[in-house]
Formats: sequence, C-alpha cells, structure tokens
Amino acid sequence: MPKVKTPCGPRDKLLRLEQELNQIFLERSDLIRIILLSLLTRQHCLIFGKPGAAKSSLVRAIASAISGGCFQVQLGKDTTTDQLFGPIKVSELPNDRLCRAFENFMPGKPLAFLDEIDKANSVILNALYTAMEERLFLNDGEMCEMPLISLFGAANSISQLQTEALAPLLDRFLFRLEVDWMQSDASFLEFVRRRATGDSPFITTVLSITELQQMQAAARTIEFPAESQEAIARLRKELATEDIQASDRRWGNCVDLLQAAAYLNGNSEVTGADFAILKHVLWTDTKQISVIDRTLRPLLKLRPSNTKGKSQFKQALDPVIAKATEAMRNFDADTAIGQVAIALTDLQGLKAGLSQVPQTNEIRQALTQIDQKITQLETHRQMITDRNSQAVI
Repeated sequence: MPKVKTPCGPRDKLLRLEQELNQIFLERSDLIRIILLSLLTRQHCLIFGKPGAAKSSLVRAIASAISGGCFQVQLGKDTTTDQLFGPIKVSELPNDRLCRAFENFMPGKPLAFLDEIDKANSVILNALYTAMEERLFLNDGEMCEMPLISLFGAANSISQLQTEALAPLLDRFLFRLEVDWMQSDASFLEFVRRRATGDSPFITTVLSITELQQMQAAARTIEFPAESQEAIARLRKELATEDIQASDRRWGNCVDLLQAAAYLNGNSEVTGADFAILKHVLWTDTKQISVIDRTLRPLLKLRPSNTKGKSQFKQALDPVIAKATEAMRNFDADTAIGQVAIALTDLQGLKAGLSQVPQTNEIRQALTQIDQKITQLETHRQMITDRNSQAVI
C-alpha cells in the first residue's frame, strides 16, 4: 500500500526554503534567517558590504520563491519617481488625471529590492519614507495603498547612510546586516567546485502570499511572557548606560520580531534564545554591535516562563529539538557531521523513553515531532557527506 504524503504546512515549507538557500549560498545563514524574519514581520532589511558578496543574488533567489513577484531597480542620482512607482498614463492626461501605470512597479508587487540605495536622491527618499512606513504612494492626487510586505536595500557601504539627511531612511530598516566574502576554506573549495562543474543546488520550494500571511498571523499569537517583557525592559536600560538608544517604534518592532523568531524556532513563547536576533536591529553605529552582543548574552539563558508547569517530558523535549534545529543550520564540513550525530543520538534516546510511557495526545505529537526532526537530520547529514565526497574528488 503506497504511503500517504503528509501535507506540508507553511512553516515547514519556510524552513525547507531556508535549508535550500543555505545549501546554495554558503556562509549566509544569518542573512537568510534575517530575510525570512523580515517577511514574517513585514519589516525591511538593509544589506551592506563589499561588492561581490552575493547580496543581490540572495535577495533575488528568495524573491523567486515568493509568489507575486519582486520589483527591482538600481538607484542613482538621476532616478525618478516614475522608475519606482510607474509612469504617468498619457491616455489620462486629457482628463486632467495623473494616474500611474504602477502594476509592474513597486506599488504592484509584494516585495521590492532597491540596489545601491545609498545613492538615492532627495525626491526618491521622500517618496520612500511614506512607502516604507505607511505602504502608501501618490496616485492621481490621492494616497493609495501598496501590497508591499518587505523592502530590501543593498549598499556597498553604510557610511553614506549614517548622515543626518539619511537617518530617517536608515531607521526604517529594522534589520541592518553587513556581509563579507567567504571566510572558510571548505566553503571556498565548494564554491570553486560548483563553478568548475556547473553542479549547483537550486530552489524547489515556493510560498504563496496566503501562506506567508498565515505565518505572519501565527507569529503574532506567540506568547510573550512577563519574564521576557521584563528582560527587554532591562536590555533597554542597560544599553542606555552604554549610550545605545533606539526609538520607541524600533523597540515596539522588536516585540513583534521576538515573537516571529520564537515561531520560526518552533517555540510557543518568547524565550532567551530568541533574543539573539536583536543584535542586528538595535545599533546605529557598527561599533555598537559588539557591545549589544555582550549585553544580550545573559538574556540568552532566559528559560520558558512555564517550566514549572510543564510535564517532565516537555522539559526534556524542548532543548533536544532546539539542538537538532541548530545542527541543521551547520554546513561546515569539519563540524556538521559530529553535531548532527549528537543531535540524532539525543532524539533517538528521547524517542525510546517516550515510547515506554502512556501514549497521550501530547506524547504522540511529541513523537511525531521527533520523527520529523530525525528525518530532517538524516537528510542534512547525507547532504554534507555527499558534499565532502565531491570536494575530495
């Protein structure tokens, strides 16, 4: 009898897309996770760094996996609003109307990618402020809504954006991440092998806008317990003593971000592990990143608020699942196999123990979750093994 294929939920598809992207873009796991969180929170992301670090390629790859399309343009000093929002319809001019043909431009797409955003002129900047913050654009004298989910900007350097004139634009990017060229010798060797042989992974997962909206709604239901609320208040106070301050709007967005991070991590509530992402959103100067990272470390130990009320198996399950998830993000040839082996051993041991207790619905759900993680880890291990074999050849 043929096996019945288990339906794949939106979150599973998003995690599968993340895994495919990590296979394609080496040493870009942080950036990939941040872009996915941008989509879940309807926030914008600025990517800056040296030319040739695959900034544009990665954004285009993710955009290709989201139905609805992505508007793309390279900005310059002479860029006009028509190039962003669409040209004026000549046919409507005799009727004294200034209607834009916007369908194939930024107002008609759920995603936007603006390359060399640091070169935008003042006219473009003023239009972007409203588009990014309120999702509105001017059409025939009226402010009209845009379906924009996230806007991605790219620049070779952030220094051009760290001016008083461009500060409002920089503040509208919740995420700001610097990328560099590949650092690992193993990653570079794999890059060379792919370029020489033409053998590269590709994306097979496609998410609909409806699925993305379902995940956005689900992320907003994640519990934000009192302990985590107090932790974010302490963080704000401690950073202020280091002269690191953020607007109320940015702190409010951090609450939504932490819920989305917990959702993507498979948690039902915000815990300490979810706070790590804040390193990429609270700085105004890159020199502050290390200070923020150091200040965040004690918060990463924050445990779920309902630990005392959890069943014994649940207390054991959560860290094992977290360890398995972390192992699947490791693509380093030297360490991945060992990390996966440890995670598999933990999962299989926990599965054996749970199989011996009365099979309640909660236990059965946990066993299903464990089986899914085991399958994902075995697939990940095989991929790393195949990659190492090809590198040796």
